[in-house]
Amino acid sequence: MKEENALEFSRLNRLANNLFFEKDKAIEDVLALKSQIRNLEKTISEHKNEIAKLHERLKKQEFLEKSKEIQKESVKIVANKAKKSTDNVEIKKTIADLVQEIDACIALLNED
Repeated sequence: MKEENALEFSRLNRLANNLFFEKDKAIEDVLALKSQIRNLEKTISEHKNEIAKLHERLKKQEFLEKSKEIQKESVKIVANKAKKSTDNVEIKKTIADLVQEIDACIALLNED
């Protein structure tokens, strides 16, 4: 009977050791997965920041294109006004004002 008890105890001891080993391995696996999650979250955050910067650049580019379009239309308007007007000083002042406004818009776009 003692021999049977010793064998049974030995078998239970092996089972317990296997369970502790599997538990430790599972803990290591969980820690590795948590580390991978942190790395992925960091990568996602970096990509989100990059996307936000690209959206901002796109907005600035669209604004710049609209400003150029406005500049072309302004030149056309001023040219038409020059044909109809006899006061060249007023036309030159209007052109200078428009150019200053366009330069200000471009300067705002170039700020980072």
